[in-house]
Amino acid sequence: MTASVERKPRGLSALLRSYAADLKGWAVQLAAGYGIAAALLLGGILAIFGAIAVGAIALFHFIALNYGTEIAFAVLGGGLLLIGVILLLAGWTMTRRRPAPLPRPHEQFRAARQMLVGPTISRAVAALVRNDAAKPDATTQILIGTAAILAVGWIVATHLGSSPPASQVRR
Repeated sequence: MTASVERKPRGLSALLRSYAADLKGWAVQLAAGYGIAAALLLGGILAIFGAIAVGAIALFHFIALNYGTEIAFAVLGGGLLLIGVILLLAGWTMTRRRPAPLPRPHEQFRAARQMLVGPTISRAVAALVRNDAAKPDATTQILIGTAAILAVGWIVATHLGSSPPASQVRR
């Protein structure tokens, strides 16, 4: 049985997936904006119907008793028309907004540049190691080894030689 190991996508496919995710986020935000505009339009229509259903009879009756039937019709119809036009214009202006700009693949370009620079630097270092001019001579190698041994000895001596004093509890 072989266990499948999940590997992170590398290279160009990872950059394309990242940019695709950015485009998806942009499209979702754009769709959400249009969804809100549609909800406002629907809310305007429902407000018009709600105003007709709930307040029309009471308002008509009040105005008809005080000013007459003709004025009651005019006031009720004009008020509902004004509310409906205001809500429809608000929804329409939201649909006329400019959408957010397309996301630019700046992060993907930065990652691609790092993907290209890393192997280039490692090849340059490997070329220096292969080059005889970059290799230290025997004396330099002995001095580096001695310095490393002294550094390790100093670290060990400072950690083992000095133990922190026991803290005393004051009462």
